[in-house]
Amino acid sequence: METAKGKTREQSINKLADSIDRYEKYSHPHTHLMAELAALLARRLGLTQNDIRSITEAALLHDIGLQAMAPPYYLRDSPLTFEERMDLWRHPIIGEQQMAKHDATRHAQLLVRWHHEWWNGTGYPDMLAFEDIPIGARILRAVELYSALVSDRPYRAALDANKALETLKASAGVECDPYIVKALVALIEEMLAPVSEPEAATVEESPSIISEQPKLSASEPIDSSVTAETSGVESTLPPDSMIPEPNGPRAGIEAETSEPDQEQSIATPSGVSTIESTFVTSNLAQAEENASNESEPATESAPVTFESELMPEKIAETAVAEQAHPATEESRSPVELLLKRAKDFGEDEATWRGWGGSRYNRKLLLGFEASVLRQIEFRTIAMPFCASSRLDWYLKAWGKYISINDPRAWASMIARATVEAKEPLGEDTIVRILDDVYVPRARLANAELRRWFSETDAWWMDNLRHNIESLDDEVLRAQAIMLGIQTGDYALSFNEETRELRQPLTTVFWRLAGRAVAGHAGHLNNRAYNMPVEDFIKRSRVDLLYLNLPAAHAERAGEDARSDWRECWVQGRAVESADDLIKIAVVPQSKQSFLACVDRLLKAGLHIRQWAIEFQEIGIASASDIAEVIQEYRPVRATYSKDVTEVAGGLRNYIIVAEKVS
Repeated sequence: METAKGKTREQSINKLADSIDRYEKYSHPHTHLMAELAALLARRLGLTQNDIRSITEAALLHDIGLQAMAPPYYLRDSPLTFEERMDLWRHPIIGEQQMAKHDATRHAQLLVRWHHEWWNGTGYPDMLAFEDIPIGARILRAVELYSALVSDRPYRAALDANKALETLKASAGVECDPYIVKALVALIEEMLAPVSEPEAATVEESPSIISEQPKLSASEPIDSSVTAETSGVESTLPPDSMIPEPNGPRAGIEAETSEPDQEQSIATPSGVSTIESTFVTSNLAQAEENASNESEPATESAPVTFESELMPEKIAETAVAEQAHPATEESRSPVELLLKRAKDFGEDEATWRGWGGSRYNRKLLLGFEASVLRQIEFRTIAMPFCASSRLDWYLKAWGKYISINDPRAWASMIARATVEAKEPLGEDTIVRILDDVYVPRARLANAELRRWFSETDAWWMDNLRHNIESLDDEVLRAQAIMLGIQTGDYALSFNEETRELRQPLTTVFWRLAGRAVAGHAGHLNNRAYNMPVEDFIKRSRVDLLYLNLPAAHAERAGEDARSDWRECWVQGRAVESADDLIKIAVVPQSKQSFLACVDRLLKAGLHIRQWAIEFQEIGIASASDIAEVIQEYRPVRATYSKDVTEVAGGLRNYIIVAEKVS
């Protein structure tokens, strides 16, 4: 495919990838290493060539949004402030927009958006969790972590090969999918293994692995993400639990930008949310220039020239020079060895097929939700189903009064921990709740835990719950329960095949507690409740009702599939299914019964001036069906949508905004 300047798409992408590496001051071709590892790993996992191409392109351009932002603090060697982290965390969404402008496939766009999603649901921008994260994004998360670890950064030196692998293994079950980590570790160890015969000491051009890209028509719609009567700015504020450990890679805290004027509007590239298209204004203009022109971005130090940019004659000269003074295998960095040997692993068979695929279920898109709420004027908000979407982190930062609820005890506890807590758990409190946590008592208080956990883990979780109850403060108990839920999810992330990567639960609990930061204090009267949904709505006296409708007939997977064990552990006894729909009424089995449930909830909120109704289209009812029910009571002011159907398990998400006529 020829570009306007006569370059092939392959050349343009590789040039842009090198430009991104130079901006981030990598001394080695970081993006090319990521792309090589991602492609090899995807092939071993049995993915198709089309999927591998999308994953490879997303790997090469994963930080295109970061370059577009060009935040002045990114390469600073001092710790970032909380506000800078909030700004920095927006880069995956900007990256999605930039990928559309470069005619990337919709699949590649979404992989760039989700390359910082964490296995345990504390990533960004959408806080996807477990199998809800597309396999391509899980691959990118693991290979980016490893590629950053073995590279020198302005704020730390590269880790040696062994330390990098140990750190990668420690990420399993928290940041990365354990199965993906195990497959990647096996691949890297195989690639770095000593060879019996000396390798030819020649410098080769970094592989150009983007090839044979399908041609995209300029008019071909990649995605119609958002349609609305109004457009606005998306602000991404992920929770503080995403903050990486002090010795972790800076890659764990990357990128977003300062907010432009909400009233300003810019052209929307095909396939990108209208509501997200005004995400960046002044910074984006400069970023576009940096990303597309041939000049190198300005840096304080001399720019790095990567092998992918060398002309053939220059490569030949370098090869002759190295033949005179051949590099020993011991002198090569892991990056150099991996790039050199990648071509030998190109025809691997698909030997790792045990990964969990994404299923069609309720995937809440936190970044999309927050972007819509930024368009609505309100001071107070009621959320009958908080689930774990964590919108409260945004709302606290915006100074809103929050009344939040969930009929499930575990979700209500998480809401209290995030809405009402003013500071993280102290060390003394953590020591207290972990006291004798491995020592069995007279009997297991909650024997139902054996349904999910091994005997040892069941005792650990049971003792932890017992110790948490000894805390007098309700908010402290909620914070401890939230950490306990995250630790239990960690334990359940491993099976016989990945068990070797597991760490002791006490160690993991301390790690998770060390990441927790209270963030913004929020309104003093913010409260979380555990009430029946209709009762909560009727009692709420707020400006805005944000109703996240449960999806009828959705398969319970990802985070939803963990709901039952969480409810059992928090309540301390056997419980019925913790599914949202059962807490409303009987699970609807038809379109008519589902719409009747929606109608009943809306009637309970007739006294609230504004509604924002979130809905995911899965077949039993359409967005127009929901809109018709809403219009029986008040006019619809705007309908927003975000389409992620291009990836397995992806649905079209809607938020319908309606306002009472005064």
